[in-house]
Amino acid sequence: MARFLNPHPALLGLLASAAASVAHAGLVITEVMPLSAHANTSVNGDWWELTNTGATAVNLSGYKWDDTPDAEEPTVSIFPNVTILAGESIIILEEALENVAAWRTAWGLSAAVRVVNRDQFSAMGGEGFSGLSGPNGDEVNLYDPSGSLVAHVSFGPTTAGRSRGFHRDGTPIYGLLSTSGKHGAKNSTQFPADTGSPGNTIIHFTSAPVMYGLGTYTYSLTAVNPGGSVPTISSTGLPSFLTLNPGPPGTATLSSNRSLTLADAGNYLLSLSATGGVSSTVQEFLLTILNPSPSMILNEYNAVSADNYLNGGTASVDSDGAPLAADSYFDRVLGNGGKWAEFVVTGNGGPERIDLRAWKIEIGKDQGTGFSVLNTLVFSQHPDWQAVPSGTILTLIERNTAQGGLNSGFAIRDRRGTLGDTWTNIWMGDPSYLTYSSVGVNGYSLVGGVVSGIEIDNNGTQFRIKNGSGQIVFGPVGEGVVPVTGISSEEVFELEDHPTPSISPIVGTTATTQGYDDSAPDSTFGEPNLWTTDAVTESQSFIPYAVGRSEGFAQWAEAHNLTGDDALWSADPDEDGRDNGGEYAFGGDPRVKDSAYPFDSFSSGAMVTWSYVRRSDDPDLTFRHESSEELLYWSPVTTISTVAGPYASDYSFSIVTVQFDHPVPAVPSWFLRAVAE
Repeated sequence: MARFLNPHPALLGLLASAAASVAHAGLVITEVMPLSAHANTSVNGDWWELTNTGATAVNLSGYKWDDTPDAEEPTVSIFPNVTILAGESIIILEEALENVAAWRTAWGLSAAVRVVNRDQFSAMGGEGFSGLSGPNGDEVNLYDPSGSLVAHVSFGPTTAGRSRGFHRDGTPIYGLLSTSGKHGAKNSTQFPADTGSPGNTIIHFTSAPVMYGLGTYTYSLTAVNPGGSVPTISSTGLPSFLTLNPGPPGTATLSSNRSLTLADAGNYLLSLSATGGVSSTVQEFLLTILNPSPSMILNEYNAVSADNYLNGGTASVDSDGAPLAADSYFDRVLGNGGKWAEFVVTGNGGPERIDLRAWKIEIGKDQGTGFSVLNTLVFSQHPDWQAVPSGTILTLIERNTAQGGLNSGFAIRDRRGTLGDTWTNIWMGDPSYLTYSSVGVNGYSLVGGVVSGIEIDNNGTQFRIKNGSGQIVFGPVGEGVVPVTGISSEEVFELEDHPTPSISPIVGTTATTQGYDDSAPDSTFGEPNLWTTDAVTESQSFIPYAVGRSEGFAQWAEAHNLTGDDALWSADPDEDGRDNGGEYAFGGDPRVKDSAYPFDSFSSGAMVTWSYVRRSDDPDLTFRHESSEELLYWSPVTTISTVAGPYASDYSFSIVTVQFDHPVPAVPSWFLRAVAE
C-alpha cells in the first residue's frame, strides 16, 4: 500500500454573464439646443427637452435645474407647477412668453407640445434662463425636490443651428449633432434654419437602441407617428449575424441569428427606418459586439489628476473626513502615482500561460462616433511576453522609478502556487517590452526617457485590448460605457468583482450586481482590487489561477512561507519525495524532510481494510483510491465503505477507514494508494 498525490488540475466551468444595456428610467434630458443659427431674437433662444420615459406622470413642482459645473456655486432655475405625462417631452425655452408663439411657428409645433418659458422660471424666484454656453460647451443638470441629481448631460463646443440629441436612455445619438431626417429631427422654417426635434409630435422612435452585444444580441424597436399612419420599421445593410423580424404594427425585433464570437467583435453602424405614409425617420447607432470570453481584461485605472489626492482633501485630511485614502503601492501622494492602468490576464479561467507578443493596449475616448484611439501601447517580441501566466496583474505606468513611478519588472510578485496572482509592471517608455515607433503611430511622445501625452484621466477614458492578430479581445471599457458619466478627478475606476473570462465591460456595480465602478478610496496598484459590499470589505480572488487550486492550500503554503515555484502544488522544496500537495493532504512540513502523519493500519479479512490520516477541513479537496499489482500501472478501485473519525493530534485531519473487496482472481501482491485532488 502507498499514499500518493496525483496533481490533476480541476476542471473549471465558466459562466458567461448576460449582456445588459445601460438604462436610466424616468426623467431623461433628450435634447439640447445651445446655439441657434440665426439672429432673430424672437426665435433664437436656447432650449432643452425633458422626456418622461417612465410609466407614470411626474409633477415637476419643486424640481430645479442649472447648467453649472459641480465646482462652481450653482444658480438654479425652479420649475413651476407643471406635470409631465408618461411618454411626454416638454421644452424648457430661454424665450419670454411673448416670443413662444413665434418660436412654435418656426418649428411647426402644435399646442400638444408644452413649452415652459423663461418668464415662468423667473416667477418662481430663481434663475429665469440666461442661456447655455454653446460655443464653449456646457451641461444641463436636473434635481428633484430633495436636491438629488436625477438627469444630466454635458457637451463640448457645438455647431450653430444643430441641437445635441440623446436617446431615451440618456446616451448621445451617433455623431452627437441632430441631422434632418434622423432621430425625428427636422429643419425649422426660418433662414438660416435650425435642425432639431423639439417635442414628440412627429414620427419618431420611442425605443433606445441596445448598443452592445455579448454572445447574443436583441433589440426591441418601437416607433410612433402621432396623427399619421402606424409606421413600418425596416433596415438596410445589416451585418450577416443580425436579422430584423417585424412585430405588431410599429414594432420589430432586431436580434442575432447565431452565437457571437471573438471574430465578430468590433463596431457596426446600423441604420433603421420608421416609415408611416409620407413621413419617415432614421435611427442610426453604433453597435459594438464584445468578445464573450476575453483572455485579458481591464482591472483598474487612475483618474486622479496631478493636483489632487485620492478621495480629495490634503495630504493629511480626506475631503469627506473619512480615513485617509491611499494607494496600496504609492501611499497617499498627489496624482496617486500618475497615469497608469492595470489589467488581468484571464486566459481560459484556469492556470495556463498566454503568448502576448504583439498585443496592443489602446487608450481612447468616444467622441460621438464610437471608440477613438488616442494612444497605442504595443507589446514587443521580448521572450518574457511569450508565456505570461494567467492570473497576472499587469500594470502599465507613464513614469519610471526615478520619476516617481516604477521601472519594468516581470513577476515582481509571484503567488501562482498560493493565491494565484502574479504582478508584472511595465514602464511605458521601456524599449525592451514595448515597441515605440513615433507620436503619429503610437499617439504619445517618448523623448529623453520621458513619456508624455498618455490620455488617462477622468474625461471619458476608455480602453480596448487587441491580440497579435488584431482581434478585439476586450472593450471598449471605461467611462462612457459603464458608468456613462461620473468619474471625478479624485477617483480610480476599478473592477469590483473577481477577474475571470466572463467579465463584461457593460456590467456596472449596483446594489445587486458586481461589475465596474468609480471608487475613490480603493486604489490597489499591482494588488487585487478591494471594494465594500454591505459595509464588508471584499478582495478579488485569484484562486482559479493558482496551480495549487484551493484556497485552503494557498493559505497553508503562505503559512509555511512558500513563494514562487516552491509554492506550487507539485513542488517538493524539501526534497523528501513528497510534493506540497501530498504534504498538505496527508500531513507534513514542506520545509522539512519528514513523513506523513504516522497513523496507519491495514488488515485483510473478509474484506481489505485500510485506515489512514487525511485532511478534512478543505471542502475543495477530494480523494479517490487506486490499486496496482506491480507499482507501475494504477487503476481506479471502488470503496465498499468509508468511515471517518477525529484525529486527536490535529483536528484539521481525520482518521479514515476504507474497505475494499479482495481482487478477483487473487494476485500475489496488491497495492493501494489514496489520491488527493
